[in-house]
Parts: sequence; structure tokens; C-alpha cells
Amino acid sequence: MDAFTDRELARLGLLDVAWRYRLMEAETAPIPAPAPGPEVEQSLGRFLAELQLQDPAARQAWCELRGLQEQDLLNLALRPLRWQTWCEQRFGGTVESEYLRRKGEFDQVTYSLLRVRDADLAAELHQQIREGEATFGDLAGRFSEGPEQRTNGVVGPVPLATPHPSLARLLQISQPGQLWPPKQLEDWWIIVRLDNLTTAQLDDPLRRRLVLDQGEQWLRTRVQESIAQQNPVQPDPSAAPR
Repeated sequence: MDAFTDRELARLGLLDVAWRYRLMEAETAPIPAPAPGPEVEQSLGRFLAELQLQDPAARQAWCELRGLQEQDLLNLALRPLRWQTWCEQRFGGTVESEYLRRKGEFDQVTYSLLRVRDADLAAELHQQIREGEATFGDLAGRFSEGPEQRTNGVVGPVPLATPHPSLARLLQISQPGQLWPPKQLEDWWIIVRLDNLTTAQLDDPLRRRLVLDQGEQWLRTRVQESIAQQNPVQPDPSAAPR
């Protein structure tokens, strides 16, 4: 059977994947293999377990069938580590700005929400909560007209980017326990109270995620560009002027 053509790979849904790994291979080629250590051992162990190649004889047979050497197998296993190194070198300088841009995805908020369509009812319910005549949960469970009614008004924890932008900004400037008077939000009158806001820290795991996310976006763009260059769109003869 002949080698796969680009068209056959595309029909099988594998063309983007092939280009993805070709680009990763080209970009990481100058990066030395990571030094032996726990991270390398873990990466190799996961790779061999996934392919069920823990047995040396199985590894040899797998390589021979594909015309590969043992070093090729090792390179495949260590590709994620080398790609991570490439992403850190390429995008490490933009981590702080990327973190600030996406901070709402990582901060976690829990809040109490009660929404009704009637402004007078919202004002009455807010007064009852403020004066301690009823609890937020009790009134939300009885009167709220959104899905939060099922949880007695409690929403979260969810990323701060999840609520409506106006509500998210309100929560962002709130103090825990702060009860806001009714505010109009589109067709609703809402009463909201911040219960808890956990601010994400730009630690090492989040840094790795941010550089890998930027690397993923770079890959997606380059894959599309490479495929377009390889297979330029032909003009439609029927669209030519007559």
C-alpha cells in the first residue's frame, strides 16, 4: 500500500494532526534532550504505558515494524518536555501580561444571587435581607426566577469570568459578605452578595499552563497557514466574469 497523500490524511481527519507534529518537530529540533531525572522518567513511563511497551521485546518489535530506532522512541516520549521548553523560551516573556489578560478565568468566586423582574419586589426582598427579617437563601429559594433558585441563591465557585460582565465587575469590587441593593441587569432586578473570592496566584503550574496555551494557539494558527499554503484554494471557474 502506498504512503498516505495529504488528501487521504484530510479525508481521515488526520491532516491537521500530521502538520501539528511536523511543526512541533521542526521547532523543537534545536532543543537538546532534557537531562535524565524524575521528570524524564515520568514522561517516558507514561508514554510506554500508554502504548503498552514496558517490555523491552515489545519496544523492539514496535520499533522494527515502523522502521524506527530506540532513540526515535525516546524522542517521541520526550517530545512534550521539549515542546514545553520551546513554549517557555518563546512565550515566557509574556506570561505576566497573559495572566492579567485572562485573570478572570483563574480567580474563583462564590456569590449569592436573587433575581426577579419586578423592581418593587426586589426592593422589598432586599430590605428583608438587610434587616434580618429573612435569610438570603430562604428568599432566593422562594422568589428567585433563575436556576439559582434550586441552590437557595448560591452560585459557585465559578471562574470570575463566568458571570455577566457587569455582575463580575460588581463582585470584583465587593468585600466578602457585602450585600448590594437591587441593580438592574438587562431584564432583571438582581440582589447580589459576595460570599468568597479566591484570587489565583501566578505560580509555576499556572505559568506552565499559560505558556503551553500560547504555544497551542501558535500551533493552531501555523497548522492552518501551512495547510493553506500546501493546498491553495483554486478559483471557481463558474465565478469568472463573462
